[in-house]
Amino acid sequence: MVQQHSDEKPSILVVDDNPLIVNVVSSLLKSLEFEVFSSENGKHALEILEKHAVDVIICDIMMPQMDGYQLHNEVRNRPEYSHIPFLFLTALGEEQDIYQGKELGADDYLVKPFDPKELISVVKGKVARSRKLKDLSEERFEQYRKRIIHTLSHEFRTPLVAINTGAELLLEQKQSSIDDKTVNLLEAIQRGGQRLERLVNDFMVLQQIEAGIPANMFASKKRICLLGRVAELALATAEDVLKREGFELYFENLAKDLKIEVYEPHILDVLDRIIHNARKFSPERKCIEVCVFKLEDEGIIEVRDKGIGIDPERIKEAIGVFGQLDRDKIEQQGSGLGLAICSRLLKINKGRLEFEKREGGGSKILVALPILKSH
Repeated sequence: MVQQHSDEKPSILVVDDNPLIVNVVSSLLKSLEFEVFSSENGKHALEILEKHAVDVIICDIMMPQMDGYQLHNEVRNRPEYSHIPFLFLTALGEEQDIYQGKELGADDYLVKPFDPKELISVVKGKVARSRKLKDLSEERFEQYRKRIIHTLSHEFRTPLVAINTGAELLLEQKQSSIDDKTVNLLEAIQRGGQRLERLVNDFMVLQQIEAGIPANMFASKKRICLLGRVAELALATAEDVLKREGFELYFENLAKDLKIEVYEPHILDVLDRIIHNARKFSPERKCIEVCVFKLEDEGIIEVRDKGIGIDPERIKEAIGVFGQLDRDKIEQQGSGLGLAICSRLLKINKGRLEFEKREGGGSKILVALPILKSH
C-alpha cells in the first residue's frame, strides 16, 4: 500500500467514462490545489490505487468493464483501500438509485448536473475526516508498537540472564561428568540465548532512538576523531571471527588525516552491524573490503562484500524496521533491525547510509559523515 503523509496536498481519484465530466471535476479540484488522478472505468481505477495514495474517490456508476457499484465493492473489500471515502457522482438520480448507492455504503451520493459548490464542500469534508481518521489510526498504531517494543525489551531480559548464565556455568563444568551430547545441547542453548539477547538489545536501542533519547544524551559526548582510525578499529574488532570463518579482509585508508566529530561508539556500532551483515550474507564468496576516502565535504567509509547483494529499489525496505531482505528466499536468523538502527544512529551524528549493488554480485554500503572543518 502506498503511504501518504498528512502534510501532503490532498489527492482525489475521479472515475468517469465521460471525458467532459472528468475535465470539469478535475479542473475544479485542481483550482483548490488538490492533486487529481483520473480513470475511465473501475478496472483502471484499481490500477491507479495500487500506485498512488488518494484521500477521496469520486465515481460514476454506469461505466464499461467495471461499473461504479463493482468498484465500490472492490474498494470496500480490500483492507488497504477500505478507509477511503467513496462518493458517487452520477446521472442516476431516481430515489431508488440514491437509496441503492447509500445502502451499499457509499459515503455520499451526488446527482448530475451537480452544483460545484456542493461538490467542493462534500470533498473538503471527506478529506478532513479521512486525514483525521488516518492520523488517529497511525497514532494508535505507534502507541501499540512502542508498547510491544517496551514489553519485549524489558520482560525478556530477566529470563535471558538466567538462561545465558545457567548455560555458561554448566559449560564450565563440561570436563567433569557431562557427555558430548549434553555439551552440544548446552552450546546450542547458549547460542540461542545470546541471539535473543542481541534482539532484545536491538529493540531497546531502537526504542531509545525513536524516543529521541540518544540525540539528547550523546550530543555532549561527541568527540573529534580520525575517520580512518574508527574504520580500522571496527575491522580489527571483527577480524578474529572473520578470519576464523575463512574471510579475506582488505583495508585501504585514502584519508589518513580526515577528522570527524561524532559519538564514536555509535559509528563503531554501525560498522560492526554492516560488517556482520556482510559476513552473514556471504556464504560462499567470503571477502570483505573496507575503504576510507573523502568525497566533497564528507568522509566515506565504504564496505564492500561479494554476497547476495541488495537491490537499490528495496533500500527503503532494508532500512525500515523488521526489513530483512528476501527472507522468504534466504532464511537467515535475525530481526531485520540492524540497518534500521544504523540509519538512525548515523542521523544522530549528521551522517547517512547509502547502498549500491555491485556488478557481478555483492553489495557496497557507504557510511557518509560530515568532515570537521578546520578554523
